[in-house]
Amino acid sequence: MQTESFATRLDARVAEALDKRLVDRVGSGRSTWLARVAAFVLVTPVHLASVVLTLGGIALVVLGAGWWQWVMAAFLLAIAWTTRPHLGGRAASGSVLLTSDRAPALTALVGDVVRRLGTRPPDEIRLDADFNAFVAPRGVRGRQLVLGAPLWAALGPQARVALLGHELGHLAHGDLLSLRYVGSAYRTLGRWVDLLDPLGAEMYKHSTPILVRAMMAPPRLLVVGYLHLLDAVNSASSRRQELYADLASALVGGTDGAVDCLESVLMGDAVDVVANRAAVDPTRPDLGEAIATRMESYDSGQRAGARRLAQDDRRSIDASHPPTVDRIRLIESVERMPPGIVLDPDRSRLIDKELAPYLSRMFKKLGENYRYVR
Repeated sequence: MQTESFATRLDARVAEALDKRLVDRVGSGRSTWLARVAAFVLVTPVHLASVVLTLGGIALVVLGAGWWQWVMAAFLLAIAWTTRPHLGGRAASGSVLLTSDRAPALTALVGDVVRRLGTRPPDEIRLDADFNAFVAPRGVRGRQLVLGAPLWAALGPQARVALLGHELGHLAHGDLLSLRYVGSAYRTLGRWVDLLDPLGAEMYKHSTPILVRAMMAPPRLLVVGYLHLLDAVNSASSRRQELYADLASALVGGTDGAVDCLESVLMGDAVDVVANRAAVDPTRPDLGEAIATRMESYDSGQRAGARRLAQDDRRSIDASHPPTVDRIRLIESVERMPPGIVLDPDRSRLIDKELAPYLSRMFKKLGENYRYVR
């Protein structure tokens, strides 16, 4: 059995302490905006580098008086194009668009949530096959809300409202600006690493001269170091954003709905097992019904057990999220909130009915992924 190094254990303890302090600061109402400002400051030179390269290339084209200057201009413009920032966003891969004609009841519910949070609705609502939900840029100014079919099926009505409150809370807090500006810098730095990595880039893969490797190593290490620094700073900012979105979740769905939503996220492994078994079952049961039935069977004791287990391993969705148990602690530590929007049974059934064909399509895709693992 492989044991963790002392450095790894130390990093985990430091991250745990920072997460707890962040939860305490957010719960007490104290500002934690410094990390976001630091992330914006760090990525600005990355975007400026692309601008400088572009302007330099254009200047050489206009003012150049010889072929070597035009070659240099082409070189600079090629690098600027390769490392250009992508501030826009594409449609979520493999997702289906839920228009107001296809899902009027869901669209109306999303409208109720954004009005409660004081923001404008997303330009698109989409459904995909992942156990997840997120908001993301769509085009230059647009924004999309993507709901994962397995997660949607795992949640009860009020937890679904809380899920919408969390994701749309990111829009209300302006987190999409950070995703555009900081996220595009991540991609730019990644392209710089590829350009400066002779061992990884296709053009250098087989026989790279040792001199070329030696020349590329210092700037590559500098870019990699900058990327790690940005990652460390932006992780704190991202975690802060998640905690404020959790408070929006409780504001809209109520304390119980928000806790129910996060406890369901803790059971993602169980959802994966249930969906996998249903997918390989020769009778081909409905994956959504199998997930919903399994989640409804969990009693309070089993949910408490899942929380204790998550507390022991400090489980989180990824590095941009605090441990889920700390997020639950935040919701339970602030003043208890009644539901801002109640999803009554009739409205819930109407949403289920209109989403049924699109959920079925996503669950069919998910089942194929389980049955035909690459």
